[in-house]
Amino acid sequence: MIIIEQFKSAQSQNLEVFTMTKNNVALITGAAQGIGLAVSEAFAKAGNDVVLTDYNPKVTDAAKELDSKYEGTITGLVMDVTDTDSINSGLDKVIAQFGRLDYAVNNAGGGVLKPFAELTDDDFDKTINLDLRGTFLCMRAEIKLFEKQGFGSIVNSGALGSIYNPGGMGAYNAAKNGIMGMTQAAAVDYADKNIRVNCIAPGLTESPLTQGDFLKAVLPTVPMKRFETTAELAKIYVFVAIEATFMTGQTILSDGGASVGLKG
Repeated sequence: MIIIEQFKSAQSQNLEVFTMTKNNVALITGAAQGIGLAVSEAFAKAGNDVVLTDYNPKVTDAAKELDSKYEGTITGLVMDVTDTDSINSGLDKVIAQFGRLDYAVNNAGGGVLKPFAELTDDDFDKTINLDLRGTFLCMRAEIKLFEKQGFGSIVNSGALGSIYNPGGMGAYNAAKNGIMGMTQAAAVDYADKNIRVNCIAPGLTESPLTQGDFLKAVLPTVPMKRFETTAELAKIYVFVAIEATFMTGQTILSDGGASVGLKG
């Protein structure tokens, strides 16, 4: 009975850490625009302090704009996810300013659309370095920090295309599949350390790229007959990071039914 009560007490404390969003701290990579910026705003709306990071210096302007709209402290930080020193320096600045980090969203990435045999060495290396290696370096640094704290939640960005392959995305799919694998591995390794690691695999999201001929060609594959907005997607990141306290090692699809409606 003593062991059970101790477990219940620890479990209650752990749940409290993750469900109390006010004044908690979230870090988002690739946050200067698009999904990363929308996720940053969603965390801010939930009452968190938020650190937007990106290789693009415009991330500081994006952070200032959000900071003027929400109660929490929102800052921008230029950080290169492919550079260990840059990541460690960024996390040190977060701890110096806030004293803790509760949630980390590893969203930075990009890819090349080419048939497989047309990928150059440089195409492949750049994609793997940014998407897969960049996520690995961030996860490693975040987990070390979370171990010291005794808690933390990581959400990685995957992609629907790496599960239901549309073609022309060989390097990108390799990287995103690797991210899903790392998510599972880290989740198992650190589940007993009160560290959760999950992944979101978005489908087609509204952007300048999902217009015109592309829209006409791809929209029929989405049963809901529209693309997801970044604001809709961002809510899922916040839920998985904060509220889904018994979820770890999972990849969550958000695709308007595309994954169940695709026909070979």
